[in-house]
Amino acid sequence: MTGEPQRSPRWRAALFDLDGTLVDTRPGMKAALVGAFVEVTGSDPGTERANLSLPLDDMIRSADASAPPSVERELSAAFRRHYDAGCWRMAHVYPGAAECLRDLAAAGLRLFVVTNKRVSAAERLLEHFKLAPYLEGTVGQSETGDPLPKSELAARCLVSADLDPATTVVVGDSHQDAAMAASRSMVFLAVTSGAGPLGHALASEERVEVESLADAAAFVLTGSRGGSREP
Repeated sequence: MTGEPQRSPRWRAALFDLDGTLVDTRPGMKAALVGAFVEVTGSDPGTERANLSLPLDDMIRSADASAPPSVERELSAAFRRHYDAGCWRMAHVYPGAAECLRDLAAAGLRLFVVTNKRVSAAERLLEHFKLAPYLEGTVGQSETGDPLPKSELAARCLVSADLDPATTVVVGDSHQDAAMAASRSMVFLAVTSGAGPLGHALASEERVEVESLADAAAFVLTGSRGGSREP
C-alpha cells in the first residue's frame, strides 16, 4: 500500500536501478540482441518481443522461448560481444539523472546501483555518463555463472554496506525493482517515465509513483510528490 510521505528525513540510502531508470540502454541492447541472433541462428526471430529488463539469459528466452540451452549459451556470449564492441555507446542518460544523484549525495544519502547488468558493463556506463562520482558502489551480475535475482543482489548490497532496509529506498522503473524492494520491505519509488514494464502495485508493496528523477529527488529529500501520482 502507499502511505503518506513523512515530512521528517526518512532515508539514509537509496538503491537505484540502472537500465530504464538512470540510463536508457534499450537502443544498444536491442542492437546487440539482433546481432547475436543473426550471428548464431542466421535470423532475427522477433527480438522486439524481448523483455529488456530481465537478466541476459531470461531476456534471450523472452525473445525466443524455443531456443535450446546450447543455443542460449551461444546467444548470451554473442550478445556480450556485440554489446561490448560498441552497442553500449548507443545509450543515453535520462534527463535529471546527474542532478538527482548529486542532490541526494549532497544531502548525505549513501547511493548505490543494483542492476541486472554485469558489474563491469554497468560501471562503464556510469563512468561514461559521469554518474559514478555520486555512487558508493555498484552491485550487479558476475561475468560468469547463473544470474541472481535482483532481490539477492539487493540483499548483498544491504549486508556489504551495512544498510538498514527501513531507511533505504529503492528507485526503479520495473516490476523487478518493485519485487526487489518488497523482498526486504523497502519503499519502492517508481519512476513512471522509465522504460518499465512496471505493472500494478501489490497490496504488500509500499510504492510511491513519481514522473521523473527530479520528482524522485524531491520526494526523498522533502516528502513532496511534485507532479507525481499514486498507483
